[in-house]
Amino acid sequence: MAAANAPAGTGGTLPDWVMLERFIFRRDDPQSFREDERTSATGVTSVGAHFRVSFILAEPPTPSRLYLSWPGGPKHEQMCHLAAAHRNLVLLRLDSFVDPSNPSPFGEIAHDYFIYHVAADDPRSQAQSAPALRRLPGCTVHNAHFGRPIPRPFVPWGVGLLCCGEEFAVAYLGVGWRDPETETLEVELWVLRSTIDGDSAGGDEKWEAKYLPIHGQDVERSNLIDWTTSEVIPFKNALCWVDYDRGVLYCEDVLGDNPKATFAGFPPDYSSFHPSGRPALYRSLCVTEGGRTLAFLDVGRHDGADLGRMVPGTGFTIVSMAVTETQSANSFVVQADDLWATHTPEDLPREVMMLPLLSMDDINVANFVLYDWVGRFGKLSLVTIDLSTKRVVGSVVPYTNGEEDLSTDDADLVKAKPSFFMHFLPAEFPKFLNLQRKRKNPA
Repeated sequence: MAAANAPAGTGGTLPDWVMLERFIFRRDDPQSFREDERTSATGVTSVGAHFRVSFILAEPPTPSRLYLSWPGGPKHEQMCHLAAAHRNLVLLRLDSFVDPSNPSPFGEIAHDYFIYHVAADDPRSQAQSAPALRRLPGCTVHNAHFGRPIPRPFVPWGVGLLCCGEEFAVAYLGVGWRDPETETLEVELWVLRSTIDGDSAGGDEKWEAKYLPIHGQDVERSNLIDWTTSEVIPFKNALCWVDYDRGVLYCEDVLGDNPKATFAGFPPDYSSFHPSGRPALYRSLCVTEGGRTLAFLDVGRHDGADLGRMVPGTGFTIVSMAVTETQSANSFVVQADDLWATHTPEDLPREVMMLPLLSMDDINVANFVLYDWVGRFGKLSLVTIDLSTKRVVGSVVPYTNGEEDLSTDDADLVKAKPSFFMHFLPAEFPKFLNLQRKRKNPA
């Protein structure tokens, strides 16, 4: 576990991008709260509870972590979420009971969204400012029964964040009928637009609901009424809501007054590699090459199983395809046998590769989770593959050791992982911290 827990050197350069573990490490005890002063920030929830966060960063494929100290927050599980990240921003959500004396399953819950932001690069400034947290206004809808607004809940991983300069948008998308009699599906888009230096207390920020027709050639043949968002990917001026069973709802101009929603189903030559019924475990939509390219990355199990060890004698196929045109855009097909023929089982365990993620900088480089289905909780490790050379980059990084870790500080992570298989969240805010350090201490 030491490799997975090792942060980037406190005095050295931080990684330009990181893989954030979606599981938040709630540590209210000061003795167990891990902190890096370069990434720490404090905030206050809408019910007046103070909290502190700190990111422990590491070079991919080692996951980076978010530690949270929230002594006055509810002790229930699943009350804090790492929702989204883009450029120098990260979106967090903390859920609190509006009436702390009624913490029952039916108690009203306030969903507080916080923007964690690192100052963007300004060549005119020599100052190094600390990261900060700003609470955004909650999204509410009028409830006729109560005669007042109540919180509008969103699924945390269905919320997207888009940053363009000093402006940003937080958005949630659903698919349905506004008027069932018309039998026309629409996108219901909830958007909060603001600026980094905006003031939530002034009342200028508010959520807006927009109803958009769905464009695209694949709409007619796709059953979008059962749309389920797996994750939201920011790309240029758009947010991409991904359902790994169906395709992508690409919403342009989210920061503008006239957003447009377009659906694109997965092409047949892509989906033919997916016999699995749990595609979100094996597929990923990735932004790479410094934000210039959008690409699909997929692992297709040859045994057609959803979970568990591969059937003996079978393998998998890795497919990477760029879906935007750039000069250096590449596509790759890598077979398990290609990797196993040149790596020993010690260098590359014979496990299926899951939760794929391309490097944010290099379209040739992909990161994967290796899951050893042993014991109650299994063991996880991570590996980086150069798809162009079909070689392991570096070495396999251990992450969780199953039951062996139940006596460590990572016991809560180990227990949660079997039901918490979520993609790591790529984030590049450490790059902005590095730019600040260079301005303060030029070579």
